[in-house]
Amino acid sequence: MILSLLLVPVVAAFVAFLPGAAPLRRWLLVLVAGLHSGLSLATWVTPASPEWDGMLALDPAGRLVLTVTSALFFLVALYVVGYLGREVKDERRDFEEGFLFTNAPEAVFVACLLLFLASMTLVSVSQHFGMTWVGIEATTLVSAPLIYFHRHHRSLEATWKYLMICSVGIAVAFLGTVLVYFANIQLFGDEEYALRWTTLLRLAPDLAPQVESRPQVVQAPPAPPRGLQNTLSLVQKPPKARASRRHGCHGRPRV
Repeated sequence: MILSLLLVPVVAAFVAFLPGAAPLRRWLLVLVAGLHSGLSLATWVTPASPEWDGMLALDPAGRLVLTVTSALFFLVALYVVGYLGREVKDERRDFEEGFLFTNAPEAVFVACLLLFLASMTLVSVSQHFGMTWVGIEATTLVSAPLIYFHRHHRSLEATWKYLMICSVGIAVAFLGTVLVYFANIQLFGDEEYALRWTTLLRLAPDLAPQVESRPQVVQAPPAPPRGLQNTLSLVQKPPKARASRRHGCHGRPRV
C-alpha cells in the first residue's frame, strides 16, 4: 500500500505530459487526489506493511500527516479544476503594469502538483533521515514551476526568492543530517541503520551530551567600583528626589 501511495501520483504526473484535452488532465488530477485520499484512509483500517527493509513505514505521526496532506490536496484539486478553466490561454495584459504575459503549459502545472503530492507522501512514510531530506528537497523543486505559472518578472522574482530561502534551510538540514550520521558512526559503528528514525530514537540518550551530576557552587557576582555605585544610586532615585536636591527643600534654586 505504501508503494501505491507513492507510485500513483508519480505515474499520473507522467501521464499529464501526454497530449490530450485540458479538461481530461484536470479531472485526472481530481481522480488521483481522490484515490490517494482513499488509500490514506485505508491505512487507518488496515495498517500498511513496511517496504524497502523498513525504510518506508507508517507510524502514528506519519499516518496523521499523510491523511491531512491527502485531504488538503483533494480540496486543492477540486479548486484547480475551476481555476485552470478560468485562466486565459493566450497573451493578456497585466492589470498593474500593463505588459503582456502568458501562462506556463497546463501540463507542467498539473504534473508538478502531482509530484508535490508524491514528495509529501515520501516525507510522511520515510523512516530514514536522508530520505526525509530528499523528500523535503523535492517539494521545493516541484513547487518552483507552480509559482512561475504566470510568466512575468514578478512571479520570476518570487520564484527565485522562494528557492533561495528554502535552499538555506535545506542546506542547514543537510549539514545536521551529516553530523548526526558521523556521530552515530563514531559511537556505535552502525553504518546501515545510522540514519533510521527508530535507531536514532533508541540511541538518543547516548547521543546527547552527558551532564555531570556533582553539585555546583554558585558565587555572587563581584561588586561594582565605588564611583559606579554612586552613579547607579543617582540614576535609580525617583525624579522628585533628584529635583529636591537641585532646588533645595523649598523649591528654590541654590546659589
